[in-house]
Amino acid sequence: MKKTTHANVLNLKAARRNRLYEEIIAQIQNLINNGNLKSGDQLPPERELAEIFKVSRNSVREAIRALEEKSILQSRPGDGTYVVIPEEKSLIGPLADAIQKQKDKLQEIFQFRRLIEPQIAYLAAESATDEEVAKFREILEEQERQIRAGENAIEPDVQFHLSLAKSVKNSLLMSVVEVLNEALRESRAEYVQSKTRQELSLSAHFKVLEAIEKRDPRLAWKEMNEHLINTEKVVFGH
Repeated sequence: MKKTTHANVLNLKAARRNRLYEEIIAQIQNLINNGNLKSGDQLPPERELAEIFKVSRNSVREAIRALEEKSILQSRPGDGTYVVIPEEKSLIGPLADAIQKQKDKLQEIFQFRRLIEPQIAYLAAESATDEEVAKFREILEEQERQIRAGENAIEPDVQFHLSLAKSVKNSLLMSVVEVLNEALRESRAEYVQSKTRQELSLSAHFKVLEAIEKRDPRLAWKEMNEHLINTEKVVFGH
């Protein structure tokens, strides 16, 4: 009789060698979006997850830490790691499904981003605390460091957009941005392949940040809108 394991039940797969912890994050989020993991469910132990994904426990810890920062997972000392999806995240499920199904229609996703992300920058310029603004700069300095080191600085790119949304303090809006960023991970990896493209993205991010530091909502809106338009041109070769 075939033994039933967590890997069988959750349909987890070994992670590929590139960006290991990001792939672990993607698999766990897909399970949540598909309803295979629900709020209150406990993940397999860290050691078992490392065996399932065929990665080091350090990669598993990185993934869990990133999902904890997004308020998707919660580690309880001496107990385990649990899925903790706030009630408003259940409202975003249909939207998440729609966006995942539209991943091949990137132009529609970019159009949707332009409807909400410039406004997020506008609100961040109005309401972000000094500590949050300092965090934005810290993220961009890390993005710059990774680019200078010849790394593919995707994670700081994602974190900058997520941090702006978080500063608005609207949990539903934050959930939408998380879904959008997850859907765009693959396209980000493609359009920031060259150092030149990464530096253009970084420069645009710093312009948004400078507008926020000046507490100029309209300029922040303008800089974010231009950043998204220029990114779209790069992605679609316009």
